[in-house]
Amino acid sequence: MESRIVMDSSVWVEFYMGNPAIKKLVIEHLRNRMVVVPSICLYEVSLAVERRIGEDMVKVAVANMQEQIVDDLTASRATAAAQIRNERKLAMADSLVYAATLAHGATLLTQDRDFEGLPNVRYIKGSF
Repeated sequence: MESRIVMDSSVWVEFYMGNPAIKKLVIEHLRNRMVVVPSICLYEVSLAVERRIGEDMVKVAVANMQEQIVDDLTASRATAAAQIRNERKLAMADSLVYAATLAHGATLLTQDRDFEGLPNVRYIKGSF
């Protein structure tokens, strides 16, 4: 069975900006519904897509992301993220994304250097 992935907000934004290498990297995961979407990513991607592409694309992006496995922010996820924040010194949003990654036994795809070197993380350097 294919393993689940979490794409942090930077990867989602690149995907919606049309980065061909990002699309190639994640399209099969999207088709197979193997992507976990932390709810904080819906927030961050909505802001970034509206700013960079426009309001109409936000609706498309959110609808597409919600077709995946949405990891809602629960009390247990919030407390797990707080523990990660204390241990790993990640920012709040990054801690929430990483907590969802670990809870689902997923691999995090990211361009964010703050995750570099952490378990269950596939760091993607720069643009493709």
